[in-house]
Amino acid sequence: MVFGIVLVLLLPLTAQAAGADIVPDEPQSDEAAEPQVPEAIRLAREYIQALTERNYNTLNRFYSRETEFEDKTAGKKVNGATDILTFLRRIHVYTLAYSFEPDHIFHSGSLVVLIGTYRYRSRGDLFGKPGQTIELTIPGVTTLELDMEEKRIKKHLDLLDYDAMRDQLASQ
Repeated sequence: MVFGIVLVLLLPLTAQAAGADIVPDEPQSDEAAEPQVPEAIRLAREYIQALTERNYNTLNRFYSRETEFEDKTAGKKVNGATDILTFLRRIHVYTLAYSFEPDHIFHSGSLVVLIGTYRYRSRGDLFGKPGQTIELTIPGVTTLELDMEEKRIKKHLDLLDYDAMRDQLASQ
């Protein structure tokens, strides 16, 4: 009888010890472990944030003399930090608010693809509607070729749905 009681008491300890090799250790922290964001995606997000916040000092750090900025749909291409910043400042004069809401972000090495929606609130005189405030929601794809060593943008390429923009402008 004593043997039976000892066996019953030892079985849970044996099962627990056997399972210790199978069950991974739980993190000691109360905080849930966050998935690691790849460096290329983190850099792309920082860049897009600087762009939409019109933070020219930060943007200047992202660009070099070799950087290309192209809006393929509009047929506009600008090269070099100085010309890109001049181009952006000129456009942003009319922009009251500007954001990008990504639906998908993925990367292959140093190439990052952002698929989402650009939202603009702009002065109407840019679109031939002086005195009005224009609000636009433009779906698009932005691809960024990154220089991961220098933490810079090699190429920014936009493909935006300007048909959606024209439809929205017609109704405003």
